[in-house]
Amino acid sequence: MGIFQLNGERITQFLQQLQPTTIHDINAMVALYRPGPMEFIPDYIERKNNPEKVEYPHEDLEDILEQSFGLLIYQEDVMLTAIELAGYSWLEADKFRKAMGKKIPELMKKQEKKFKEGCIDNGIDEELAEDLWERIKPFAAYAFNKAHSASYGRVAYQTAYMKANYPIEYMAAIMTADAGNVEKIADAINECERMGIEVLAPDINESFGTFTIVQQNGEDKIRFGLSSIKNFGEGIGEVIIEERQVNGEFDSLANFLERVQDRNLNKGTLEALIKGGALDQFEERGKMLANLEGLIEYNRENRKQADNQGSLFANMDDD
Repeated sequence: MGIFQLNGERITQFLQQLQPTTIHDINAMVALYRPGPMEFIPDYIERKNNPEKVEYPHEDLEDILEQSFGLLIYQEDVMLTAIELAGYSWLEADKFRKAMGKKIPELMKKQEKKFKEGCIDNGIDEELAEDLWERIKPFAAYAFNKAHSASYGRVAYQTAYMKANYPIEYMAAIMTADAGNVEKIADAINECERMGIEVLAPDINESFGTFTIVQQNGEDKIRFGLSSIKNFGEGIGEVIIEERQVNGEFDSLANFLERVQDRNLNKGTLEALIKGGALDQFEERGKMLANLEGLIEYNRENRKQADNQGSLFANMDDD
């Protein structure tokens, strides 16, 4: 997971079989892993790994399809085939591309007739013309152009490189980006486990809003971010972090409730902190949840006292 355009079990299996050696292989997989062209992925893998099996539909297409091992992969491949074998002009080839993209049966029927007749007029036998058309059909409405595939492929390569070479930093960034999506966070934690990266529960004294890298027992680990705790508001998280940075770590549950005097620390957000494990260092979760009302009342009383004290000083004369 976490690889742009190349996520999922099936595409991972294809890539493992392919063993890409150049960016062109990645670009091709980005273009092929779509409805229609997908059926050609096994052929691409077979030809990539067995050069002796590379064959071209027609000898005149060798220069056009050399990089793709004789397969039609991109819109440009289809357009150049139409120009080379069916006598299309560049303008006609572009209209052909647009007809495929619009996926309108009537337009494709006209193009089929024009393509086959053009091939035959250029000395291509009818059987080969039919075979070429059958290869082109799966690309209607789904084929990528090379520039599109190359731009996607570049980002896919960059993300794969970062995951391979900076795994903990990359996974922390992935989880931060997906902070609001519970399912994606769960998937990312599972992926971290597979990669041997430990994700620590949120901690009121160590967590920031995002997922961060911390050291524990000499090892780098990922600390769960406060903003990703379910049903916990981002605003109160910022208040807690600021208080900790200004006045130091919280040394007890009472100390935490006394110092965080914000109305957004309410029953719901405190419960979320407890259930998320952010207060585990102070007390067992069950005990804290059982005394939730009392904890909130304690916080309210401290907030009232602070408010009253502030009002008292505000009303005092300068002299």
